[in-house]
Parts: sequence; C-alpha cells; structure tokens
Amino acid sequence: MISKRNLLQRVLPAVVSAATLGWVVTSFDMGALRQALSWRVLILLVPGLLAYGAITLALETWSILLLTGRRPGFDAWTAARVKCASYLIAIINYFLGGAALTILLRRRAGLGLGETASVVLLILAVDIVVVLSLGTLAATLAGPEGPAVRASVAAVAGAGFFGGLILLRTPRNLGPLERLRALSIFDALRRTSTRVLLELGAIRLTFSACFVGLGGVAFVAFGIPVTPERLTLGMLTLAIVGSLPIAVAGLGTGQVAAVFVFHGVAEPEVLIALSLVLSAGFIALRGGLGLIFAREFTREALAEARAEAA
Repeated sequence: MISKRNLLQRVLPAVVSAATLGWVVTSFDMGALRQALSWRVLILLVPGLLAYGAITLALETWSILLLTGRRPGFDAWTAARVKCASYLIAIINYFLGGAALTILLRRRAGLGLGETASVVLLILAVDIVVVLSLGTLAATLAGPEGPAVRASVAAVAGAGFFGGLILLRTPRNLGPLERLRALSIFDALRRTSTRVLLELGAIRLTFSACFVGLGGVAFVAFGIPVTPERLTLGMLTLAIVGSLPIAVAGLGTGQVAAVFVFHGVAEPEVLIALSLVLSAGFIALRGGLGLIFAREFTREALAEARAEAA
C-alpha cells in the first residue's frame, strides 16, 4: 500500500513539470523555439555531454572512495556503478537519488546506515558551500548591484558550515547538544581529516566547474554570447533549481528559470530551447548510465526503499 507521502513524492514532480511546460508552450513562440534548434547544437553538445558524463562520474567515484575507503568487494568500479544507479532514480527526484545512494553504499561498502548517510550528507554540504561561494563570486564580478547582499549570503552559508564543523569536532563537552553531535549521521563531518575535507572541496569545485563548462558549450552551440560571470551565476542557479524535488529532472522549472536568470542575454525562445536541450541531454545521459551500468543496483535500491516505506 503506497502512503500519501510516497504518492505525493511520485505525482507532484510530474504535475509541476507538466504545468510549467504547459505554461511555456502557451506563453512563448514555439516556431521561434524550433528555429533555434540546428544540427550544430547536436554536433557540439553531444561530445560535450559525453565528456561531462565521463569526467563527473570519475569525480563522483573519487568523492565516494575518499570518504569510504576501499573495502573488500567495494572498488572504484562498484562505486561508479552505485553512483550510476542513484543517477537513474534522481531523474525522478534528486533526494530520492541521495536515498538510493545511501542504501547502496550501506549494502555494497558494508557501512552502517548512519555512516553512509553521513557520507552523502558531507558531499551535499560541500556542494552547497561550493555552489554558493562560486555563485556569489560570479554575481559580485558581474556587476555592482547588491554585491554586499550576495557576499553576505555566502558568508552566512560558509560560517554555518565551518561553525558546524568546529562544534562537531571540538573535544569540549557540548552539554545538551552532546547527544545530537554523537548521532551517526554526523560521523563523516566529525571524523574526516582536514586534508580530506580540502581534497573533497577541490573535487566538488571541479565538479561544479564542469557543469558551468558544459553550459558554456551549450551557449556556443546556440550562438549566444555570454560573459563568464553571467554564465557561472546562471548555470549554478539552474543547478539549484534542477535539484529541487518538485519537478522531474528540472523539466519545466528549469526552462522558466532559464528565461529569468539569463534575461537579456538572448530571446526567451532561444533560452528555452537551450535549457530544454540541456535537460533532455542530462536525462538521456544519466538514464543511460543507470540502465547500462547499474540496472540491477537500481532495482535493489528501489526494492529496499519500497520495503522501508511499507
């Protein structure tokens, strides 16, 4: 029996994607959108997507092994397949993909549930800090409007992350907070060495740079000139919107966001065409990786998730 919460998780993204795509279709010139598409887009973007997929999967594998270590039966190939399985589920819902990664790491790496959840949480936390920091730097360089506000957002996020690390790692007794700090979900944040944290930060920074770089390839393919600062800020904003668990792989919401964050860079129909091609490319890439390399892992994660939800 599917609970109301699980039903909502499955139905809501599809409804939001359908509604926002419907708004796009009725609000913009679809003829102009079709004219923006050409063989040049495929010729440039397909190799870019393949390179992006290979490099970022290697970075994801590196991140996982860095925090879990190599264990019997858990090598780089297994870690990569585990990540591919989570890609496939994340198409439906970003956070379900994270849950699948936690389940598979627990089974394949032989870690406890709290320990695996802490690894996934640490990677997510570092990603958030990197994205906010890069976005704020790009926004500040892009123009004089409100750099102090943007910088303060990144400062608060950074202070929260590093302040939390200090609290988790201090040898002092935290009194009422001691039981909270002792939770296994904070294991990775509490025990990971500073050297490993810095290495993880460099990996995730490279990961974000690859995403922005792929966006640059897309803008070149569509013949749209854009400054590096505007490109970085816009692509990172689209990454945040795409990760929200309210639409299927960011379909619909990503197109609406592209029109607003890149306003004035190109005609809205061209921006919608670009974001649609990118969304379709990501779905095909991640779905293909999951189906080709990790189909049985995906079934395993889904079966356990359903069993836990029952």
